[in-house]
Amino acid sequence: MKRHAAYYLALEKWLLDHGGSNQYFFTWDIFPTIVCGKHQLLETEVNLDYLKKIGVELTRRHSGGGTVFADEGDFMFSFIKRSGRKDEVFGESLSEIADVLKSMGVEAERSGRNDLLFKGKKFSGNAYYRNENGWILHGTMMYDVDVEKLVRALTPDNEKLISKGIESVRQRVINLKPYLGGRTREEVMTEFERQMSSKYIIPEMDERDEILSIEREYESDAWIWGNNPPYTFSNRKRFDWGLIEVRADVKGGVVKSMNMTGDFFCHKDVAELCGKFVGTRFTKDEMAKVIDGLNVGEWIVGGRNCDILELF
Repeated sequence: MKRHAAYYLALEKWLLDHGGSNQYFFTWDIFPTIVCGKHQLLETEVNLDYLKKIGVELTRRHSGGGTVFADEGDFMFSFIKRSGRKDEVFGESLSEIADVLKSMGVEAERSGRNDLLFKGKKFSGNAYYRNENGWILHGTMMYDVDVEKLVRALTPDNEKLISKGIESVRQRVINLKPYLGGRTREEVMTEFERQMSSKYIIPEMDERDEILSIEREYESDAWIWGNNPPYTFSNRKRFDWGLIEVRADVKGGVVKSMNMTGDFFCHKDVAELCGKFVGTRFTKDEMAKVIDGLNVGEWIVGGRNCDILELF
């Protein structure tokens, strides 16, 4: 049964916070959707006019990382795990995905911080979210994705850029359908669930109401668009741990609000880090004093104090 992506985001969040000590795995059967990372600016990531034209939904997840496009040729999956370091959670989870694919004739390999490859090309990107109850790791699975729609949805409306983008993406990604022995997308999803789960759990009625309440939150404009604040200063840079853009609203030489966006991952909510700068005079020396009193790596995975100073 197809559902909105916001439902699956709500389900995994509810299972993380209310699912006891159990670990979970499930697949997403969703309508065509753009899913942005928590810290991303929609205006720089998505071709909104094209989304409306082809009827693709838009939502924002609670994890960091980049924007993904999912259509009828794609499905997604979620792990809920209770303990372990980030590298352990990624390594264990993606190895489990690779093992299931191997049983279906696809020899997958892990690449970089969060990707799975086949024949040297990417077919799965993954992101994670952590709180005091454990981890959510979720990812995409390219079964038979329309690459042209993917590129048009995620790039500016410029035919020259789009044409180059389609060619480039086709060289870097791969759909798995031709290599899965004639299995349909639904059969592949069922095989994942069969091998990864020992039993099925159906939420009780009151639990379903709680999940639907979270879903409505994830469908709200406040959640989807609330990461696009006013600003008078902006800068973006790419570091080895990811792309980051800072936007600050500065009045009378003082920081009134700040927002950090990008495809980075977080240990803690980056809004807390931004709050450390509010009320500070927007000069190099004063901003450096604030940074000197922090450990940026407590918030941003791999982040360094010198990186944020350079960003300002």
